[in-house]
Amino acid sequence: MTFEHVKITGESILYDPSLIELASAADFEPAPLAAAGRVVGQAAGRGTTWFLTARSPTLHVGSHWVLRHYRRGGLIARAIADHYFWLGDSRSRSFAEFHLLAELTAAGLPVPLPVAARCVRHGLWYQADLLTVAIPNVRTLAMQVLEGEGQPLDPAVGHGIGQVVRRLHKAGVWHADLNAHNVLIDDHHRIWIIDFDRACKRAPGSWAQANLLRLKRSLVKIHGTQGRVLPASDWALIQSGYEGV
Repeated sequence: MTFEHVKITGESILYDPSLIELASAADFEPAPLAAAGRVVGQAAGRGTTWFLTARSPTLHVGSHWVLRHYRRGGLIARAIADHYFWLGDSRSRSFAEFHLLAELTAAGLPVPLPVAARCVRHGLWYQADLLTVAIPNVRTLAMQVLEGEGQPLDPAVGHGIGQVVRRLHKAGVWHADLNAHNVLIDDHHRIWIIDFDRACKRAPGSWAQANLLRLKRSLVKIHGTQGRVLPASDWALIQSGYEGV
């Protein structure tokens, strides 16, 4: 797998030439992209995520990309919203996530395909962006829970979630924010995991079970917003998929 790395006046861009012929700063700027008619949608979270029409030599017509600008969470975000301490391109959040996603997709894991990553240096600080291929016809597990209004999970979905998380953990991947908003379900009940910012490879250990329980806490919280409790059957399905039962 060969990637291209270009540097232009303080900006570093890493990209997959099989997906984009030549990545440039223009591919990471929402305003010009919107003016060119390439922004087809957006979603709000910690920051805004933009959905773009893809310009690719290999993806089929109608494919889309997802553009995400890295933003901090927690109290520190009030003072430093989207700047990170500079330790080199390879240690930037966007480059690290790009490389991890490339490794996981090559291994056949259901994660977004990385297109390009950008790192913009400002002295001791940098800002970062990531382009990935959009996964079509999906909704988040959080959306499914909220729209289901207390209905139990489809067994294929619940079991599939557990199986996919187990595959990630067997690959040694710790997901920094494994929650119901980062689990996607497509029209065929296939499960995808997104947002690998700060994710990393780890040796086997107790972190895997703690990571799984993070997802459970997320589901408990979402049910709680509607005055409900997480159905025991839902978590039993996820747990059985995780345990390979």
